Amino acid sequence: MNIEISHIPKSSYPDYRTNVMFDGYKWDLQAGEQSTISDKVILLEPDEAAFLADTAVKLYHETIAMEAVLKHCPQLALAMGISEKMTEALCNCEYDQAAHVRFMRFDFHPTTQGWRVSEVNSDVPAGYPEASVLPALAQVYFDGYCQYGCFGQVLTNRLSRLVPGGATIAYLHDTHTVEDYQILRYIGDLMETRGYKSMYAAPEHIPWADNKAKGIGGVLRYFPIEWMEFNKNTDWLGFVNSQTPSCNHPVALLTQSKRLPLVWDRLGVEISTWKAMLPETICPSQVLEKHSSATNANAQWALPEEGWILKPAFGRVGEGITIPGSCPAKRKRLFTKPPPVSLPSGLHRKCLTASRWRVFI
Repeated sequence: MNIEISHIPKSSYPDYRTNVMFDGYKWDLQAGEQSTISDKVILLEPDEAAFLADTAVKLYHETIAMEAVLKHCPQLALAMGISEKMTEALCNCEYDQAAHVRFMRFDFHPTTQGWRVSEVNSDVPAGYPEASVLPALAQVYFDGYCQYGCFGQVLTNRLSRLVPGGATIAYLHDTHTVEDYQILRYIGDLMETRGYKSMYAAPEHIPWADNKAKGIGGVLRYFPIEWMEFNKNTDWLGFVNSQTPSCNHPVALLTQSKRLPLVWDRLGVEISTWKAMLPETICPSQVLEKHSSATNANAQWALPEEGWILKPAFGRVGEGITIPGSCPAKRKRLFTKPPPVSLPSGLHRKCLTASRWRVFI
């Protein structure tokens, strides 16, 4: 793999950090005493970048193919941890993929076995300005290197083809935090340069009539659809049945679960790229070590020390991931029963990594 982790020159870092804040939509500069703006930059040779781009496109098409089949397989959706109400809604809604914007993010990792993928962020992937503005800000410090594509331009081009000119686009997020707002504000600012209007709102602020968002020409949702089911005063079925161009449509939840690999052999879909790129994934009950009697209703379970990462089926931003021997004490808990999660193997202690745990996630 032609990959290098380099650094923004120390003398230039203060200017870079300021530019990231004002031009890169990164307003949460600190997490306690820790800066959230890294001075590290990943440098890839053209063939390496092209491989990642080509692989991502193949994974995208395979994921879309699985999604199409899962829409007609409610029992498999339930097996992946999707609720009964949500499963019924997703499997019975009318969905025209061409009427909506569909995008996803794949998490690639360099390992001793080459590039591998740990998961797909299928429903509400993040990192819009990070994938668009930050490379442009960093490239000035590295002669011979340039930005590889701009996600923001790709997304706004697609939105502009579906949303009527001059319409209002609703950017939905958790309105309690600036982290979500700053991500959407980047896209909103780009769309406003094209003549669109912006409305930044929570899901419950959107009224629906006849499966259309009232007064809204398009919806960019940065709020997990499975949260909406329990979000007070939110008409989440309006989003599921939406005829208003949406990004992403809630059917994306069908491929968001980390338990997807547990059912994909039952879909009859060719997914050779996924099978080549994703480490082995199994149900926790196949690897968890029992710490009390099998007949005890309160039996406790724990991970073995080597080789496995425990991931929640619908974990977000890394929450709930358990790496034996590496996680904080509060995560080193025993489970009262095998939880509904999948366990990727292969991102193990021998991975090429900058992490002190020697695991790159």
